[in-house]
Amino acid sequence: MSLARVAASATLKPDAEAACPVCGSARARLRYQITHFRVYNCGDCSLVYLWPRLSEREVREMFTRLYTEGEGSVPELRSYYGFTYEDSPDNPLVQLYERWLDRIEVVRKPGRLLDIGCGTGLFLAVARRRGWEPHGIDDCAEATAHARSHFGLEVRDGEFGAFAAEGLRFDAITMWDIIEHARGPVSLLEAARDVLAPGGVIGVSTPNQKSVLDVAAGAIYRASFGRITWPLEKFYIEQHFLYFTPETLADALSRAGLALVSLRRELTDLRRLTLSPLNAVALRVLFAVARATGLENRLFALARRLDAGDGRS
Repeated sequence: MSLARVAASATLKPDAEAACPVCGSARARLRYQITHFRVYNCGDCSLVYLWPRLSEREVREMFTRLYTEGEGSVPELRSYYGFTYEDSPDNPLVQLYERWLDRIEVVRKPGRLLDIGCGTGLFLAVARRRGWEPHGIDDCAEATAHARSHFGLEVRDGEFGAFAAEGLRFDAITMWDIIEHARGPVSLLEAARDVLAPGGVIGVSTPNQKSVLDVAAGAIYRASFGRITWPLEKFYIEQHFLYFTPETLADALSRAGLALVSLRRELTDLRRLTLSPLNAVALRVLFAVARATGLENRLFALARRLDAGDGRS
């Protein structure tokens, strides 16, 4: 890619069908051109999103491989999903879930909990131990089979939309690493809002687009005039269609009739990644910079209905 092409990319519009998944705007600029995807910035709501998107079938097949084999386009994630299978106190994922439940329980005592995208059921197993009544749904049959056989959970296979239509109400609804996969993120949040019990809370975790990873990889991309894309391809991956910042996540929640109760920036626990010694050192340095600058690579948010009288904090 030439310098002129990199400069011109700021004014390019996406494909006609690649409208912003949050606000529907067709006005966007090309942020990055990587091997298999284009990364756009919406010109109206500022959301960052990938195009083209994988088909629903391709996504289901990918998650089957990730859960059963750890196979994906990013070798560093090979061990990432392996931590979803065992409820043990030294499991870094269990430790993370305990912290998230601590935050939820500050604003909502244990009750009926729905985990959208429950996977193997590990989060629900941890929540059940703390007094929550667990419910879950996921489209990956291999993962939900483990939830039933290993954790003894009654979870559902399929899409949340059909489940939401049944009219059940929940005191907490969680979406851990779900919204970035959504083709209609506002519709998903609206459906979750509609099945909240009075005073209920929604928990969301997702990658933070405004992170040190984007800053560092983007600088390499621009310095190389768009020729070096592999650092960006560690962050912008095929199953993540959407990349939120604190501002764009708050905007999506607001469009769905939800308001932030709290929002925190977090860092990926490096114990869950498959890293060479050199890569581990590099990420520790980058994460130290992230802590100092507020550019952590993860977001954790709690939200309630706008009509519940809760604002941001």
